[in-house]
Amino acid sequence: MTYSYSRLNLSRIREKVADIRENVEVLKYYAGQDQDIFLSNKEAVRSARYAFIVMIEAACNIANHLCAKLLNNSPESYAECFLILGKNDFITKELSQRLGKMAGFRNLLVHGYAEIDDRKMFSIMQNNVEDIEWWLKELELILEKNTR
Repeated sequence: MTYSYSRLNLSRIREKVADIRENVEVLKYYAGQDQDIFLSNKEAVRSARYAFIVMIEAACNIANHLCAKLLNNSPESYAECFLILGKNDFITKELSQRLGKMAGFRNLLVHGYAEIDDRKMFSIMQNNVEDIEWWLKELELILEKNTR
């Protein structure tokens, strides 16, 4: 299938990628701290929550943009945008599922559906932020097709 990459707003994508990278660094910094020290610092916990929100929303905004401009598809949720990209082989199915879960975590942070377990958040910082870096690598491959 041929996709119209010329419809992509590359400058907007670059802005979102910069937001992602900046917040990945914040989360890596906190993930490198002792867990108890991090958890006892309310400002650090609040900062990490905000970094997660900005990082995940930026990743979702890019994914939604790709769905809309390349697939003429308008996902109904943040998680669905990644699943659609996986279904259409823009990213691996494994990554699409992992990012879908990350989008669900963002919803918990934003909407407060449940009490956030800061220990779990710390674990996500240590073990799952790499999923967003994986997303950035997959995105680079997608965008390379735009320059061919």
